[in-house]
Formats: sequence, structure tokens, C-alpha cells
Amino acid sequence: MENNQSSDFTDETSNYGVKKDGDFVINESKRSKALRVFIFTILSASFYSVSFHYLVQTCNFAPGGISGILAMFKHVLNIEENAVSGFDFSAMIMIVLNIPILLIATRFLQKEFIINTALNVVSVTAILILLDNIDKDCVFTITQKPNEMDVGIRLVSAIIGGALSGISLAFALKINASTGGADVIGAMVQKRNPHRSVASMIFAVNCVILFVSIYIYKDNLMPVFLSLIYMFVSSTVCDKILQGSKEALKFEVITEHAEEISEEIIKTLRHGVTITPARGMFERKDKSLLICIIKPRQIAKFQSIIAKYPETFAYVGHVNEIIGKFNAKR
Repeated sequence: MENNQSSDFTDETSNYGVKKDGDFVINESKRSKALRVFIFTILSASFYSVSFHYLVQTCNFAPGGISGILAMFKHVLNIEENAVSGFDFSAMIMIVLNIPILLIATRFLQKEFIINTALNVVSVTAILILLDNIDKDCVFTITQKPNEMDVGIRLVSAIIGGALSGISLAFALKINASTGGADVIGAMVQKRNPHRSVASMIFAVNCVILFVSIYIYKDNLMPVFLSLIYMFVSSTVCDKILQGSKEALKFEVITEHAEEISEEIIKTLRHGVTITPARGMFERKDKSLLICIIKPRQIAKFQSIIAKYPETFAYVGHVNEIIGKFNAKR
């Protein structure tokens, strides 16, 4: 009976002559971890800031979360034209509003998450202040003045901005952090609903900002629709980045030829097989249940193996997350 983590193996080679993978646990030094956190924080903050400054502000809509509040704040007070002493510090509202949220989150979320999120928020704020004052005219934006933009350009800006925001959130979540605000609230909600993805919970929380923006932009609801598109794209892109690379297929096979099928799977696909006893109740026969996780591109080879045994019954399901040892290179 073969298993991905079977204790029956006494060396690096299986009974089928296939070399096993090495240990999947890699001890990361504190220095390497700190460097990884720094790099992902800068990347996350940069993507988020660029998205907000060049694509959200110029299209004049609230994308949800703290940045949505900031966008509405600038819209109502016309910050760009009335900045004190010609210097725009409005992005500081992100830190001000995040402080109480992060303090509350300390009771529910990990300390590492709170610290990394705080660093991300500070980084986003700093980059936004630089962009708001160094490039006030948004030289690199694809849009023109807000009142002169057509619907097509604003729609493209919302889609691209949402994609950049999704990338930013994915980078943050990879280091156990978030972009702050609604993301932190979404993380707290997701902790109570672990079967839901973090991105979907954040999307739900951001819908509150969406409803508030309906009142702010009541004379023209186009910004509300742009916000909905932005949030949907952001959530979708984030989920795809976090789960897409880990997607796999789970086969469960009921058969009387467990050894033969297992041997072919291990030798051909280089993936382990777990076998558990089963009993077919139609004929009252003892059989075996084989469980195997493979990459989607290997499905044709897997089906060709199963096809050799007509009495075998198999079904397949999607797996969105793989934790532990898995030969992803195959």
C-alpha cells in the first residue's frame, strides 16, 4: 500500500524504483524571511499606489476600502486644487483610519499579520504622497481630464486598476499581510468563515463602501459601476494568483487492480498513491480505493492508465490548494 508520506520507505527510492522527492519543509532563516517580507511589501505597495494614483483618481471613483474613502474625501473637498501650501498630504488618511482597525484586529489576528500590514500601509501612504506631489498631473495615465473621458477609457482604467490591486493584495497575502482597511476586516470575517477565500470576504466588505459611494456620486452613478468592476477584477486576480499555481486534480479510483494501477501511476506520472480498503455493495466484493493528486496536464495519461482496466470506476474533482509534498514539476 503506497502513500505520499508513507513510513514504509527506508531510503530515497520507492519499491517501484522511482526516486522520492526530498523533504518539502525548508527552514528559512530570519534574514531571508525579512528580505522576502521587504521585497513583497515594496511590490505590494507599489502596485497598489500606481493603481490608485494613475487609474482610480483620474477616473474619479471610489474603489472600496480605505482607498475608497480617500478617493471620496478628495472628490468632496477637491484636494488637488486646494492642497495646503501646494503640498498634498491627503494620503495620510490611510494611516489615520487604519490605526483603530489594526488595534481592534490585534484581538483576533496574528501579531505577524498586524505588523506586516502596518508596514504595507505605511509604504502605500509614503508612495502615494510622493506620487501625489511629484506627478500631480498623472503624466503616465491613459486617461485625460475626468470630465472629458469617455466610458471606454474609464472602463479600461477600472479593469487595469483592479488587476493591479489584485496583484498587490496577492503579494501582501503571500507574506501574511494585507493592504489594510477593508482587507483587515475581511481577514477577521474570513477567520470566522474559513471555507471562504480571503479575497471574497474582502470583496464583501468593500461592498459597504460601494453603497456609501452611491450617495457621494448620486448625480452620476458611473463611478459606482466602475467601483464594482474594479473590486470584482481585484478579487478575481488575487484568487487566481494565490490558487491558480496550486490547482490540481484529485482522482479517486475504485478497483480490484490496486497494485497494477498504483505502479503505473507512480512510474508514469511520478506521483504517489494512497490506498484504502473499500467494498462494492452491488456484488459484495472487497476492492481498493486509490487516491491520487495530479497536475491538470496529466489527465490524458491518467485516463489512459485507467482505460486498461474496464472494471475500474473512477471520478475526478478539482483541488484549489495543495499543502505538503507534491511533485509540481511533473
